[in-house]
Amino acid sequence: MSGTITVRRFRADEWQAFKNIRLKALETDPHVFGASLEDSRAYPDKKWQEDVMLEHVGIFGVFAEKELIGMTGIAKLEEEGAAVLWGSWLEPVWRGKGVSEKMYAARLDWAHERADITHIVVSHRESNVESRRANQKAGFKYTYSKPRTWHDGMTEDEMFYRLDLGSIS
Repeated sequence: MSGTITVRRFRADEWQAFKNIRLKALETDPHVFGASLEDSRAYPDKKWQEDVMLEHVGIFGVFAEKELIGMTGIAKLEEEGAAVLWGSWLEPVWRGKGVSEKMYAARLDWAHERADITHIVVSHRESNVESRRANQKAGFKYTYSKPRTWHDGMTEDEMFYRLDLGSIS
């Protein structure tokens, strides 16, 4: 478990790798995602192929050398100036090693390259303390919470955060 960590957008020809890591994430840690494994497994390959090429979405692979160890995403929202972080996941053995900082940096760079994005939002299940620590370390500020029933049937608050891009360089 060593090597250089890189975070980069998936290429169009890497859609299968994206599909595989996303399904693995949903299977391994279903309690931290807003999507279900069952729904995602039912997607046709064409959807996975199209998703990695969307202009308003950045889907990134996390690599240790050439090994795919995680993924993360950001998407421009319809709300003027807003983007949302989504889908972050790392192989358990890589957690707690500072990799999330590179994941945040890649998505923030993606957002900074777009003049129409002024702020980024992110949310997580209240019990996901790792997500809270990571987003606050990246400069996100808590805005509000609301109850949500998650895919596992549990009702727990969803916590929302915001980062204004003008407040960082």
